Amino acid sequence: MRGGSGGGGRAGGRGGEHGEDGGAVGALIELLLWERRGVDPGAGRWTGAGGAGGPEGCLDAAAALAAGEPKRALAVLDATAPEEAEAHALVRAPDRARLVRALRAAAVAMDGHWQPGTSTVPLRAAVVAAQAATRGDTAAAVASVTDPRLRLAAHLAGRHRPVLLSARMTIGHGRSGSAAQEASLRYGGDAHWTERDSADAVREPLTWFDALYEAYEGYGAHEVHGAHEGGGPPGSGGPRHADLLAHHLLLAADLRVRGGDRPAAEPWARSGRDHASGSPASAGFTALLVGDWRLGTPGTAEQCALGAPPGERALSRASAQYKRARALYQDARSACGQAAALLRLAHVERLRGGAEACRGILDEALELALAGGDGAYAVLIRVHQELDAIDAGADSRATTEGAEGEGGVGGAVVRWARTDGSTSWLRGLRQLVVERAEFWSTRGDAVRAGRAVALARGLDGDGGAADGAGEAGRPTSGLEAGMFQRARHRLAGVVLAGLEQREHREAIQACADRGRPPEWENCLGAVMAAKSFHDQASALRDPELMSVARELLDSAVEIGTRYLPAGDQLDSTLAMVRSDLVASGAQETLFRSRRARAAGLTQDADRLARRVLREAEGIPDELFRLFVGCSALVDLGERDAATSAVEAIEPRLSAIAAARLWLRLGEPERAARHLPGIGVHGPGPDQPWELPAIRADLALARHAYDEAARHARQGLGAFEEHRRRLARDALRASSADDPAVAGLQHAAVLALLSSGRPDAVAAAFDQAERGRAGFLDTVRALDAAPPGSAAHTAVRAWLAAEIRWAATFEEQATALRRRTGEGTRARPGDARTMTAGYAGTTAAGEASAQAARGRIGEVGRGLDEAEAVVRRLVPAALTASHAEGLPDAAAVAAALPAHTLLLTYHVFDDVLVGWALTRATLRHERSARQPHRTVAAARRFHAWCARRDVPGAGDAGGEAAGRELVEALVRPFTEELRDHRRVIVVPPAALALLPFHALPWTGDVPLGVTHDVSYLPAVSLLARRHDRLPERPWTELDALFVGAPATHPRHGLRELPGTAAEVVAAAGLFPQGRALTGAAATRDAVLAATRGCGILHLATHGLIDELAPHCAKLPLADDDELGLADLPAVAQDLQLLVLSGCDTGRGTATAGGDVLGLTRAALITGARHALVSLWPVDDVTGCLVLARTYARMAKEPTVLLGTALAQAQREVRDLPGAARYAEFRDLARRAGVRPGPAARAPDRPRSRDSAPLGHGRDGTPHGHPYHWAPFIHVGT
Repeated sequence: MRGGSGGGGRAGGRGGEHGEDGGAVGALIELLLWERRGVDPGAGRWTGAGGAGGPEGCLDAAAALAAGEPKRALAVLDATAPEEAEAHALVRAPDRARLVRALRAAAVAMDGHWQPGTSTVPLRAAVVAAQAATRGDTAAAVASVTDPRLRLAAHLAGRHRPVLLSARMTIGHGRSGSAAQEASLRYGGDAHWTERDSADAVREPLTWFDALYEAYEGYGAHEVHGAHEGGGPPGSGGPRHADLLAHHLLLAADLRVRGGDRPAAEPWARSGRDHASGSPASAGFTALLVGDWRLGTPGTAEQCALGAPPGERALSRASAQYKRARALYQDARSACGQAAALLRLAHVERLRGGAEACRGILDEALELALAGGDGAYAVLIRVHQELDAIDAGADSRATTEGAEGEGGVGGAVVRWARTDGSTSWLRGLRQLVVERAEFWSTRGDAVRAGRAVALARGLDGDGGAADGAGEAGRPTSGLEAGMFQRARHRLAGVVLAGLEQREHREAIQACADRGRPPEWENCLGAVMAAKSFHDQASALRDPELMSVARELLDSAVEIGTRYLPAGDQLDSTLAMVRSDLVASGAQETLFRSRRARAAGLTQDADRLARRVLREAEGIPDELFRLFVGCSALVDLGERDAATSAVEAIEPRLSAIAAARLWLRLGEPERAARHLPGIGVHGPGPDQPWELPAIRADLALARHAYDEAARHARQGLGAFEEHRRRLARDALRASSADDPAVAGLQHAAVLALLSSGRPDAVAAAFDQAERGRAGFLDTVRALDAAPPGSAAHTAVRAWLAAEIRWAATFEEQATALRRRTGEGTRARPGDARTMTAGYAGTTAAGEASAQAARGRIGEVGRGLDEAEAVVRRLVPAALTASHAEGLPDAAAVAAALPAHTLLLTYHVFDDVLVGWALTRATLRHERSARQPHRTVAAARRFHAWCARRDVPGAGDAGGEAAGRELVEALVRPFTEELRDHRRVIVVPPAALALLPFHALPWTGDVPLGVTHDVSYLPAVSLLARRHDRLPERPWTELDALFVGAPATHPRHGLRELPGTAAEVVAAAGLFPQGRALTGAAATRDAVLAATRGCGILHLATHGLIDELAPHCAKLPLADDDELGLADLPAVAQDLQLLVLSGCDTGRGTATAGGDVLGLTRAALITGARHALVSLWPVDDVTGCLVLARTYARMAKEPTVLLGTALAQAQREVRDLPGAARYAEFRDLARRAGVRPGPAARAPDRPRSRDSAPLGHGRDGTPHGHPYHWAPFIHVGT
């Protein structure tokens, strides 16, 4: 993609003919007026009769500069030997040497700080050094050129061009800095600058450029005019002098428009138009500039910038100017001028939404840029074409045309920059792609944003940087970090921000090792990455990650203090980082307090909350200090103190923060006072659903239920539109983990319940279901492709690739948590069961930044490739939405099996709503409880059920929690339970671990003894079963039973004789049953044997981590394992999937109503029924429950699975201990395994959990839920 290097191409641009030395000087000047585009640099060979030593010897270099190829210009200048130049000199050698110096200064400037549009890419240290080396006495050298014909050319090259580029870059930085300062003030930050400081950042560059105007007279413009009058190429003589002055005046006006001062630009523009000769090239240049001013900030079209487009009037006026410019450049026979005009016309069509017109115009622009030899514009147009292809959801142009070679468009552009082109132009191209990625990701368009990030990564090259250090190793994690932060996948944002800081720190260390100062970009990048990490860890409310944030902030302060220069903006940034560093300790404690409160450990939570109050006193930022303290007071229930704290900080709070705090404190009228100021006094909402959420809460507090419902619908509609654009399941689930979204859902449910409508109960039921059915997006994606088709296979491969992608970030986050020493310690309510030494899990230490980047890049590319196949075969899968066609309460009632009761719940803060649905009735109960009380009680009861050791002091609390939960959740529906033996429970995500069947229903008799209890994650799955083929009898299904795999001893996993007994016994009950055990249970064998199976039983250890649900693994023989990403392949068309390891039913609950984990993945990928565990499974009683379940299924092939499991659980619960062990020994004997003694030695615990070999004792009563109730049936 050289785009035009010297010769070749269309003969155009009237400067191409120069038969004498004077004509050559005119051509040289015309080429150096490269913004004017009066001559095509590729119009022909520029070395003329004057020989290499005359000005013609510099024409090739000037043509390369006009083509935007400064490296080629430097190569041309270096190629002419001094003795050769002296032999052919028509002018004095000193003049030529000074002209060469000027041309070299222009080339270095273009290679160092020249970008499309108005870029704010920071200068690199090597660029600054190179410019300093060439700048030297360039001004004096230019002034000392004795030949009046060459002095002006030297001025244009050595003075005009470097100053113009410096002025543009400085103004761009000044404008972006001013915008950042204004945003900081709106967010309540302190202003360490003055209005004069901000204005000077724009005013000084204008002074530099304006000072060049008076120099034209001294640099011989009139002499050039006199020499050429009446002869030479068009544009010489008087018109040339006029056009030179007009060129400068118009560029001065353009700088003022870029600086935001259009009134000041007008007299300069008017004077420029008055001076212009009226030649086609001069008039075309004027029309281009005026069109840019009509369109908005100059450079918008080159930067391919979207956002809020100007109105149609502005677009029409800009388009008219660009069309005029195109016609004028046609008259001037300038292909490059036409390409520039067409690129801008294409952008007008892009802003109008005319994708096809834009594409056609860009194709013509590229052809003209190549013909005219404009290499820089050719690569710019190709990048624009790639962005348009991404926007259209099409494949890369390089893919469809097959013309770019290795690396696609990105690789071709990088090769151009490294050989002929410009390093800074390459960096600017990369930046405009990054800005487009940010634009898309801010709007939730993760697929397009991800493809743009991949393109930006492909443009990440050094471009042949002068120092050889280049940018190839420069951190790219910040690209993805920003994208995923805006997509609200905060875990990915944390991991990538941490990785980015490590990469910056490694780059800083590499410079130190070489005895060189570090790059300013790396130093500032390390500071900003640490702050980004802290902000995302804070949003995640993760105490371990906050501890890591403290480490990163500490290093950032050290780097910033040591290496960054003093300055108001940098000082302000470092002050914020220092404040975050101090505050992070109090934030970590606050998050630990909230974790303990959610686990039901109220005393620990209160103790930690009071510690927060003490630690917050040291936070230097008064606003944040009071904010953290107020949060702790609210958690403690000290409302009066919290109110006083909010009153103290209210004058300094942004309007949106004040409204949220007052609503949380139950003061709607105080909150209402701040609504008009949102977006005026401080920032507006980050997302379009946040303001409707505040309005809905306010209306709900005022009992304006219709208004609350309207605002809630508006907010949820905005969120659903955002969610649909995210495309990927992991991004959709993480985006829904948002308190504002959960609040909207809650407001909608309560507003409908309280509306007084005849259908209020049913409408609220439907609304609650919409909140928990988000995972059905992925089910709908599978539905978009016919089963068995290539498209269906592609969607499954895409889902598996996405799971691997999500698991990689979870692994990296686990490694980060382990740095704190906390990640390996059990926490209340957590299933910290991942084995540290297990192959394939995260190692205790972090991998190098390069290795981590390589792994993330590998899974990212795999996901991109899988997504590209889906986009080509079944694009509807990328936008499939659960919101379309959800069944209402009537449809669900009709789908209920006979004699079945459905119980479903909604829990938020202090409100609990339950619904009981039968085929004939729908009833609800609503109650108000202390915040988090229901969830805390559920965690206490679950912990009691999961106890394996001798009963202790905590047991009384667990039993009491069970009784409390029965009264709150089950007792209100006694009448319905009396009439229905079968029960399907649809719990909210926060209660997903609650074993309803183990709750003490009648005295000490659990609900599961009197009723057959099944579970579903969403009500909609009931109606969905009617759209599928009828289930086949159990005994007609191919069945694969995998158990007791021979894992390698180094993993420290216990032998599980019970799993061998259960799978061998089960396989013998089914005509098409097959067992895989021991060394035969390899991953390849399992995957091969699952094809066509209707029953798949996996009886292994379960390696589950609640904080890393996508990392769930089932160990197989030797070092093999079956991971979550394998489920899309093995769960195809399964009628039953049994995961009898420990904790296989656990997952990560989100605020959006989802539970991420094995069960969810199994149901998404097609399993009709799943049987999973809620806690560690006893190897003896677990074996008995499953063996009896299968025996019932074999005896009654059409029995409901929930009924078979419930009956087996009752039977095992009633078995005396001796009878249990006798039955187990018999099963083990028939399976050919050694069961061991009935009373196991202390070092031989029999749990299937994933803890390594250790000590334990089974002291729980045999009727305790631990033994008989770990398994649940998920299905209908």
